[in-house]
Amino acid sequence: MIYEEHLRAAESAAWSMATIPWSAIDRDAARAEPEILASLRDAALIEGYLPTFAPRLMLLLWDDIDATAILSLELYEGLKHYTALRKYLDFVGEEASRVSEQALVDAREGTSGITYRRDEIITYLTHFMCSELFAAHFFRRLGERTREPVLAELLGYMSRDELRHSAGAGALLKKRIAANSQVADEILAAAENFRHYGSDVVDIPLAEENDFEAIMAMNRKIRQLCGLAPTEHLKEELTNG
Repeated sequence: MIYEEHLRAAESAAWSMATIPWSAIDRDAARAEPEILASLRDAALIEGYLPTFAPRLMLLLWDDIDATAILSLELYEGLKHYTALRKYLDFVGEEASRVSEQALVDAREGTSGITYRRDEIITYLTHFMCSELFAAHFFRRLGERTREPVLAELLGYMSRDELRHSAGAGALLKKRIAANSQVADEILAAAENFRHYGSDVVDIPLAEENDFEAIMAMNRKIRQLCGLAPTEHLKEELTNG
């Protein structure tokens, strides 16, 4: 069972919000980084969207025990991330960057018209895998930029969580390729048209200058699964076309 391996990994890497030194937050240092605080607010809304997003996928994957288990772990840890980010922003105390429950409810309500199709599940899983990989790099970059030590510690934990989430989705896709090699073509197509699921609730640029490392990491992950990276696949299509 795939989920047993990932459950063990989640348990061994588990961190507790109770051990985060909230009272040691340097509010002045945090308030001097308004762009980071704004990014944390967006990240909190994305993480708080998981209880709406993940069940949509699970309803399509009801017959895949591994998939529903992996998504359940993601749901739990995503909500943990939301709670930690919201708590941090509350401690900093900058009103513009706080996340109220109503703000999260409004963000979720804006996605109420979204529907998913079972025949596109490979696309959704690929986008989920890549989104988690980008999230890992996003949190790591913020952790390297911030001068507030408590945030740097928190983002380190969260970045490692996101890498595990991406690996979990990758394992689900690998399982499907093993059952049907044509799934690799669907994964490549989905990666070439990648859309972060967090775009449902916040405005996420398709690419940023600092995302080069994350893009290359996505290429490596897709190559491991499909034997070909999206950039290589596109080059082949242009050459053959």
